[in-house]
Amino acid sequence: MQDRLTDWFRSFYPTPLTAPPKEWLRAGIGVALVLAMTLPAGIWLFGVPATLHLAGPVGASAFLLFAASSSPFARPWPVLVGNAIAALIGISIALSELGPVPGGLLAGSLTLICLFVLRCLHPPSCALALVTALGGADLQAMGYGVLLPVLMNSVLLIAAGLVYNNLTGHPYPKSSPPRDNTHHTRDPLPSERLSFTHDDVDRALREFGEYVDITRDDLERLIKQTEKHALRRSMGEITAADIMSRDLYWSGPDVFIEHAWKTLQQHRLRSLPVLDGDSRRLIGIVTLVDLLKHFQPRPTRISFGQLKYLRGTKLRAVMSSPVVSVRADTHMVELVYLLSDRGLHCLPVVDDQERLIGMVTQTDLIAALYANWLKHLPD
Repeated sequence: MQDRLTDWFRSFYPTPLTAPPKEWLRAGIGVALVLAMTLPAGIWLFGVPATLHLAGPVGASAFLLFAASSSPFARPWPVLVGNAIAALIGISIALSELGPVPGGLLAGSLTLICLFVLRCLHPPSCALALVTALGGADLQAMGYGVLLPVLMNSVLLIAAGLVYNNLTGHPYPKSSPPRDNTHHTRDPLPSERLSFTHDDVDRALREFGEYVDITRDDLERLIKQTEKHALRRSMGEITAADIMSRDLYWSGPDVFIEHAWKTLQQHRLRSLPVLDGDSRRLIGIVTLVDLLKHFQPRPTRISFGQLKYLRGTKLRAVMSSPVVSVRADTHMVELVYLLSDRGLHCLPVVDDQERLIGMVTQTDLIAALYANWLKHLPD
């Protein structure tokens, strides 16, 4: 009983903030910018009284759009439709002259139900319904014309959110990440085949029984990030430097493709890093597939022995650039993701000057995972 009471009191404590101070500043600037747009425009077009009445809900909407832009409450549909529905309900109740108490109760509850039905939950919309229902003679005199400043404010909020959030590195509105694998089949990504499914998340949300202020896609990403951190803790600090190959074959950008082909065949390699000769900086990579695209088959039956390379073609013309690379301290969990879900066969390891210092292949990763599994077997 005492533990339950202690936990209950702890629920009143402020929750820890995960956003850094620079994010507070970014959100504050965004709110200031959108208010600097909506307030002068509203005063100019609709007068001071109406603008001041509607300023509170505008500020609340601005908070969601810039401080919690990934929330379902902050998406364009809830902002636009939710505010329009709320204003329509509020002004209808104001014109019916029900009185402040019954009018306020009806405006708040009816708006919330409509927002649920239309899937446009936006908390400031309930405040907007109360403002328009109880705003007095100024808003009542406007009648259904109050929809005009409400729609103008909503459009300006969405436009500011689209521009400012995306310019400051916060995609808005946030879309679902692509789920297609690199082979363009319907199979789930390798990292998802032994993990939870979309149906699992939907069932968990239904069993939770309450509205959750996070999209399903964001929830999935959050769970996957948690799984990665848990896996990293269980595996220990195994990095690319621990498993990478260091004695590497490489070529320069002006090497002819026939020489690269012989190097790959002779040493049974699938890829060849391309380095700048003077600085040894990684500038590209050439794979067997890249080279095969530039071989010309003879008219007779095709076999690998009969492929004829196009003379005079250099690696700089066929190499892939820029290259997906990692640092020496990249954890093995990140390597698993890159070499499985991203469909890569190898990962060059570079230093701070982008100079090649090693290579992690799928073979290296499998061997490291096997060794780590053996280490954790019970005695």
